[in-house]
Amino acid sequence: MYDFVKNKQELKELKEACESIIKNVQNSFLRDYFTFQFHLIGSGMNNLITQNGETGEYDLDYNFILQKDKQNLFSNPKKIKELFIQAFNEVNPDLGFKPAENNTSVITSKLIFGGKLHFSFDVAILCEGYNGNYLKLIHSKTTNEYYWNELKSSRNYQYKIKELKRIGVWNDVREAYLYKKNTYLCRGEDRTSFSVLLEVLNEFCMRYKDELDV
Repeated sequence: MYDFVKNKQELKELKEACESIIKNVQNSFLRDYFTFQFHLIGSGMNNLITQNGETGEYDLDYNFILQKDKQNLFSNPKKIKELFIQAFNEVNPDLGFKPAENNTSVITSKLIFGGKLHFSFDVAILCEGYNGNYLKLIHSKTTNEYYWNELKSSRNYQYKIKELKRIGVWNDVREAYLYKKNTYLCRGEDRTSFSVLLEVLNEFCMRYKDELDV
């Protein structure tokens, strides 16, 4: 079952390893194609980073927000994901990570010790749509299609976090987030941390709509 990470020093070291890989990806051949920002879902400021069991693997999730599209590839999401996987596969072995996996909504990199998964991190590729909601790059395993999927109610999600903190209900948000992650884990449902976070944020924003400026 998921719980919030308690070993802050180890977490710090693993975050540094991830961000070293990500910055190398930013500085790879991808510079000729894109600029992008990266955000850790459940950052230290929000205190939402989870671990599967006390000694289990970490659950770190990053969003890559595409910005400048230098080669006009937004209409070719398959090419975009292939380029990012190629960049990860050039960088990952340098820090002991396995080749990147092309999963439905993320790129996954795994760190394995003694034949056992110790740590992995997922990267979702997003861009901002015309209405302010984010679009996520999806790879359908059944049809082998690549497309952009709108994340409903994702607009201004960081501002929603600030507002929920302002009215003093953030600890309730954290507990609801943890409960939902474990519920989906028990059901065997594949939900990213970001989708769970958006779900919880929107539920709390509806519950406290009269107190929030959103």
